[in-house]
Amino acid sequence: MKIVKELPEIFDEFGEQRRKAFLEIKQYKEKGMPVVGMYCAYFPPELAIAAGAVPVALCSFSQETIPVAEHRMPKSMCPLVKSSYGFAVEDKCPLFHFTDLIIGETTCDGKKKMYEMMSEFKPVHIMELPNCPSERGYEFWRQEIVRMKEKLEDFFQVVITEEKLRQAVHLNNRIRMSLKNLCDVMKLDPAPVMGEDIQKMVLGSKYRFDFENTPEIVEQVRKQILDEYQKGKKLGERVRILVTGCPIGGDTLKVIRAIENNGGVVVATENCSGVRSLATMVEEDTEDIYGAIAKKYLSTGCSIMTPNDNRIDLLGEIIDEYHVDGVVEVILSGCHSTGAESYYIKKFVNEEKHLPYISIDTDYSTADMGQIVTRLTAFIEMIQTEKSDNTNQNVDIDYCYKIVLSEVNAGSDDQHIFQKIWDYVGIPVCSYDEKGKLSAGAQEVRMEVCKDKIERLRVDGSGKLVAGIPENIPRTNVEKILNILLKGQDMRRQLQRCGEKKNPDYLWLLSEDKELLKNICRHIREEATLAELGYDCEGERVFVYGLQGRDQRCKLIELCHTCVQRIDSRVLVGNGFQEMSFKEDNYKMQSQILQIAAHTKEKVILIENYYYELAMKCIAEESEGRVEYEKELDALKVGGKDLQDTLYWYLRMKRNISCTAAKLKIHRNTLIPRLEKINDILELDNLDGKECEKLLVSLEIERMKNNKSSEKQ
Repeated sequence: MKIVKELPEIFDEFGEQRRKAFLEIKQYKEKGMPVVGMYCAYFPPELAIAAGAVPVALCSFSQETIPVAEHRMPKSMCPLVKSSYGFAVEDKCPLFHFTDLIIGETTCDGKKKMYEMMSEFKPVHIMELPNCPSERGYEFWRQEIVRMKEKLEDFFQVVITEEKLRQAVHLNNRIRMSLKNLCDVMKLDPAPVMGEDIQKMVLGSKYRFDFENTPEIVEQVRKQILDEYQKGKKLGERVRILVTGCPIGGDTLKVIRAIENNGGVVVATENCSGVRSLATMVEEDTEDIYGAIAKKYLSTGCSIMTPNDNRIDLLGEIIDEYHVDGVVEVILSGCHSTGAESYYIKKFVNEEKHLPYISIDTDYSTADMGQIVTRLTAFIEMIQTEKSDNTNQNVDIDYCYKIVLSEVNAGSDDQHIFQKIWDYVGIPVCSYDEKGKLSAGAQEVRMEVCKDKIERLRVDGSGKLVAGIPENIPRTNVEKILNILLKGQDMRRQLQRCGEKKNPDYLWLLSEDKELLKNICRHIREEATLAELGYDCEGERVFVYGLQGRDQRCKLIELCHTCVQRIDSRVLVGNGFQEMSFKEDNYKMQSQILQIAAHTKEKVILIENYYYELAMKCIAEESEGRVEYEKELDALKVGGKDLQDTLYWYLRMKRNISCTAAKLKIHRNTLIPRLEKINDILELDNLDGKECEKLLVSLEIERMKNNKSSEKQ
């Protein structure tokens, strides 16, 4: 198939690929090629390809065959199972008709019984799937994959060599990567095409048996989408929806259509064949290819696994990367595992990601279409209202500064920091080395669609940063953020040089106890590993020089702990720096931190533990002490004792209940009622991440004021 058509025609052609596959599979059979039928994403099709067979996904997404299946199956059973069995028993699926061997797996109870019934009229091999994605589960699944390989060899009288298997793995990785790259175009905001069109491509690719050419065809479609996007062909502003839950296809596409016909666009799907499963490849450069296959397919985030933490992690990644505004979960009637797990999905989406969530319980019939459309339309309108309220808000440069500062101090690399900036404000940033080679940054697709860009050389001349200017963001804001990123890179370079290089560093020790500093200096002279250090003792401060890297600093910290062990004094240990010209500025910064740490019980204060407080102090000073949430904070004071302190640490701990309870040294059952009371006063659950950061800054300013008042008293 050559890409010489308009995009809608291409999408429709992939959507019709299953019907074409009926004729193709007959031709393969006439040539003597065996056919392996599969229903589940846990089966590795690489095994079938390596055996010289054609792997085919069998029919399972239509209401048409369910009445026949219900003659033998309970009506309460999952429609996917009933549809699959109906197609098989009625011989309405040509793919099933030409299949030589069916591969089943022990996922849900309904499927297991279906395979039993199916084996009455078709050869079926069952792969025993572990219930837990644990190390033991992985070892068991690896054994099952080897057993599957032996079954194929015996059934088709072939030999699956490791070379053939590795070739099949490489081919399937190419197909997956091309589809993953295609799905990535939906990260663009606004979206370039409808989500149903992408689904047609992904689902239709399962019925393309010209495996070698599939990656090239999909890549041509991706490029055509981007070319048209740059020419201005895009959807416009729509609510960006993630569809999760049970498999989507055939009659269940009604949910996607209901979303996209009423103001939304499905930017991603999260299920056993969704974008995240496409992004996970089989490791090719490994001695144990069977282990690599087992690892990839066991990572499928299906609700039949327990615990299914992997699905939560995958869901969170998709929400961040695809700029999701809301989550719709599709639960097929009778699918108890997905239905039970929806509690955790809703909790994660609402409480961790602070996004709206709705579940759609449905089957393959059209009887509930009116209700689905009504509910999803209301859901989308609610999100549209919230988005319109925030449309004219300016980028919070202080928050961007905080992102960069905190990530640099946490040791994050450029890729992670650029992703954080993208997640917050939607500005793509790339880093290039001195040869112009991309070293880190937003994915290519994000930068391609920006009509204008800004470049800045790094301070040390080792390359440059490039930021794209999205249509909805002023150029001045992009310039400010780029300058913040350059400062952050320079800061990290200084920290790395202090901690890793063996060139001598300078360092400050500060204390209000002059005798303590003299004692520390005496111990420096006596300690063999520190004796070569030089120092100048100047009253309440000591300037140390000749420090050789991180190890010596750690030794100095140990010495300080020894010296303050039995006295009621404290000392601040600075971080290393190499330029003598920074001496007084560095001292001023550390003096500020010593004041900030005035109320701590720590006897040895490490400067790196207080960068956050220093940043908050700077932001507070720039805001001239203005408290943005003054009325709300006053309401908390009236509401009860400890509410302000509880809210402060809850926000500091990124709204993690367990960490907050540990920090406050209270039980979570004591904390939760406090948070409920705070929520009644502030409507905390309705605040997004940006608002919470502003609220935290207000609390910091309030705490600083209280500290100053107590000092005066």
